[in-house]
Amino acid sequence: MKRKTLTVFSIMAVLFLATFLGYSAVSNGAEIPTYPIKGKVVNVLGIFDNPEGALFSMDGQYLFISNSALHGHPDKPFGWVEGGGSISKLEVGPGGSLKLIDRHFIKDLTGPLGMAVMNVGTNKFPRGTIFATAGSAPMALPDGTPITEPERHKPKIIAFDPGSGNILGKICLGATSIFAKVSGGPLSLVNALAFDKAGNLYIVDTGFGHDTYKPAFRYVGGTWKIPVESIDALAEGKPAPSRPQFVPNPSWPDGVEVSPITGEVWINTVMPPPLEDPYKGGMWALRAADFEKGVQPPPLFTGLGRLDGLDFTVRGTCIQTEIGGTPNSVVVVPLGGRPHKLALEPDVELAGPADVDIKTLADGSYLLVVPELTALDPTPWDDEITVIWLPANFDSP
Repeated sequence: MKRKTLTVFSIMAVLFLATFLGYSAVSNGAEIPTYPIKGKVVNVLGIFDNPEGALFSMDGQYLFISNSALHGHPDKPFGWVEGGGSISKLEVGPGGSLKLIDRHFIKDLTGPLGMAVMNVGTNKFPRGTIFATAGSAPMALPDGTPITEPERHKPKIIAFDPGSGNILGKICLGATSIFAKVSGGPLSLVNALAFDKAGNLYIVDTGFGHDTYKPAFRYVGGTWKIPVESIDALAEGKPAPSRPQFVPNPSWPDGVEVSPITGEVWINTVMPPPLEDPYKGGMWALRAADFEKGVQPPPLFTGLGRLDGLDFTVRGTCIQTEIGGTPNSVVVVPLGGRPHKLALEPDVELAGPADVDIKTLADGSYLLVVPELTALDPTPWDDEITVIWLPANFDSP
C-alpha cells in the first residue's frame, strides 16, 4: 500500500526507546526483533491536517484527533500555525470503522497535540472530561514566518466536554504561571498528557521552541505532576492546595503514560535534529518519590530508535511509535520484557506515526489508532490516521 512519506522531521515523532537496566543495549531500531503477533490494518483515513494525537472517549464510542496544523512551507522553520489547529470528533463503529462527526469540533487552537481523559471527577470537571494541550512553541504565521514575540506564547491545557465541545476550563502554563515559578520558565512544547488512577495529571514538556522568542525563554523540558486536588484551583487561577511537582529532563522528553499494572509514569525522549540526546532516545519509569525529589532516575531503555506515541494496553504492554527507522514502525514492550517491532498486515508504510491510543474491545482484542503527523506537508486535510487491530492474546503470545 503506497503511503505519503515524511518530508521533514516531525518534532512530535522523533523519539528513541532505550535499554532496561540489566539487559543488553540495542544500538538501533534495525536490531529490534519482530513481535510474534502481527497487527492487522483495518482502516486508513486521510482527512486530517498533521494529526498528532488520538484519544478515545471514556466509553469508547468516539475518537478525537488533534490536527496540529503545521504551516506546510518546507523552506521555512518548523512551526504550528497560530490559531490554525483543531480537534476532530469521529464515531467509532464495528471493526474499527470511523464516521466523521465534526472536523473542527474544537477550533482556533495553536499546536494541539496530546490529550487525556479525566478518570476521576472533580467539582469543576466531570469524569470523562477531555484535557488537551494547546499553545505550544514554535509558532508561525500561515506563510511560515516564525512568531518571535514572547507575549504571544500562551501554552495551556484546555478541558472540554466530549459531548458538546464546550470548553470547561483551562490551566495556564505560561511565563506568569506557578509552573514558571517552579521551573524557571514557561512550558514550551506541551507534548503529552496522562492521568493516573487517582486523577493526578501528568504533563510532558519537550522544551523545543523555547529559543525561538526574542528574548528566548529558558529550556525547562521535563515531566510535571499536578495533584488531583489542585486541578480545579489551577483552572480557576487560584493558588494550588498542593504545589505542582517537576522532574527535569535535558533530553527533549515527548510521550507520557501511566502503567495500569505498576502505576509508574513512563516517559520517553525526543531528539529533533540537529539537537542531541545523550541517551539516543530514552525511556524512564517515574514513581511518586521521583516527583517528590524532583530528580529523574536512570533510564529503563536507551538507544532503540526514534519514538513518539506512548500508551499501554490494559494488561500492561507498552506500545510506542517509531519514526527513525526504515521504514517507520510500531514498537511493543511486553510487561517485564524487551522491545520488539510490530509487523503489520498488510505491510503498510506509516508516514509519521505520532501519539497513539488504544481501545479494548469486548472480546479482549484491541484497536490501536496511529495518527500520522507529516511535517511541513504543503497540502492540509489529506493526512492519515491508521487503525490497527490486535488480537486478544496480544499481551501473551
